[in-house]
Amino acid sequence: DLVEVGSGTESIEAQLRTIFHRARVARMDRDTTRGHALNKLLSDFRAHSIDILVGTQMVAKGHDFPGVNLVGILLADTGLHFPDFRAAERTWQLLTQVAGRAGRGEHQGLAIIQTFSAEHNAVRCAASGDHEEFCRLELENRKALGYPPFGRLVKILLSGKNEDSVEEEAGR
Repeated sequence: DLVEVGSGTESIEAQLRTIFHRARVARMDRDTTRGHALNKLLSDFRAHSIDILVGTQMVAKGHDFPGVNLVGILLADTGLHFPDFRAAERTWQLLTQVAGRAGRGEHQGLAIIQTFSAEHNAVRCAASGDHEEFCRLELENRKALGYPPFGRLVKILLSGKNEDSVEEEAGR
């Protein structure tokens, strides 16, 4: 049986409209930013025609939103579970970028991070703003495991119709 887990941006947008019924809520994701819709959405947000903007990672990418004082990051640890040695670095980068959207104006900002991995170095260091500690710990982990920059990785993929031939080629 399939069971729905997590919340998509559409669901979160609907919940926010229910909780904050007077707020003007908008969503920024792949479905709502086709064509010129992205530019309109961004200009509406900058003009304060939108009170709450719900979005995917694209909210963090290169946008400057003055006057944003509160940022919430839901399921902040999902990227940590990808089978990639850079998963922690990418998660830390994203959390730092998103949290950095708050407090760019005259008022101090606040970022609230919801996670199941609060003690993970990427989450902990992003939350505390300790960039040097994250780099130190990440490099320490990579060195212990022989990952770049302390080692090299290569992926070799062999395929073919005859299993014996592929196995023989792999052995060679």
